Amino acid sequence: MRMEAERAEIPASDSTGVQPLRSLEKGLRLLELFNRETPFLTMTELARRSGFHLSTIQRLTATLCNLGYLKRDENKRYHLGVKVIKLGFQVMRTLELRTLIRPYLQDLFNVVGLTVNLFLTVDDEVVIVERLEKHRILQYNLQMGSSLPMYCTAAGKTILSFMGEKRAQNYLKRVSMKPFTPHTITDPGKFLKELTLSRERGYAINTQELSLGACAVGMAIFDKEEMPRGAISLACPAQHFKMETVIEKYIDPLKKASRIASQFMGNSKE
Repeated sequence: MRMEAERAEIPASDSTGVQPLRSLEKGLRLLELFNRETPFLTMTELARRSGFHLSTIQRLTATLCNLGYLKRDENKRYHLGVKVIKLGFQVMRTLELRTLIRPYLQDLFNVVGLTVNLFLTVDDEVVIVERLEKHRILQYNLQMGSSLPMYCTAAGKTILSFMGEKRAQNYLKRVSMKPFTPHTITDPGKFLKELTLSRERGYAINTQELSLGACAVGMAIFDKEEMPRGAISLACPAQHFKMETVIEKYIDPLKKASRIASQFMGNSKE
C-alpha cells in the first residue's frame, strides 16, 4: 500500500510530456515538510508525513545533508540547512532589486524606446528578472525567469568581460559554444578578444548572435566587491541597430541605470 501511495503522489509527467525526476521531486517535497510549526523532524516523522518508505527517507536525508540543505542535530532530528537559507535570501534580494530598480528601468525605457532587460547571473547563464518589451524581435518568447547563455548575449558578454580573464577561460572550458546563428562567436580565442574590447569600452554588444534580426547592448551591474552580478541590456531589431546611434543616444542612459542598479546591490562607486 505504501509503495502505491508513493507512486501516486508523483505525477507521471508535466504538461510538456517530459518525465520528471522522481528523486528530485521527493527531495523537494521533503524540504517542504519543514515549517514554523515543525522546524525539527525525525526520520520516522518524515516518513509518516511524506508517505515515503523509511529507506527512501534515509537516502533523501543523507543526500540533502551532504549538500547542506538539511542538518541533523545531536537528537537525530533534522532541520533546514544553510543552503536553504541562502536560497531564500537570494530570492529576497532578487525581488527587492526588481522592486527598487523598476522605476529606473521604466525611465530608461521611456528615454530610449527599446526593449529593456534586467539580468542576474545564475551559474553559467543569465536570467531575466525584469523585462520591458518594445518590440517582439526574437524568434521565441522571452519572459521573466527565462535563462540564456552568456556567450551570445550582450548581458552575458559584459558580465564575463569584467570577471577577469581566468574566470572567463574557465567558463569557456565548462560550456559548449554552439552556434545559434551564423553570427554566433564560437571560437574561444576570438571570444576572449571580444571580451577585452567589451571591458575597454565598458559595454558589450550582441549583433544577431543569439537570434537573427535581434541586436543588443549591455552593461554590467556590480556588487560591493566590484564583482559583476548582472546586467542591463537594450535590445532592438537589427535594422535599427547602428553603432553611432548606440553611442550617441543609448550609452549614457544605460550607464546611468546600470550605476543605480549597482548602488542597490551595495556598490558605492560613482
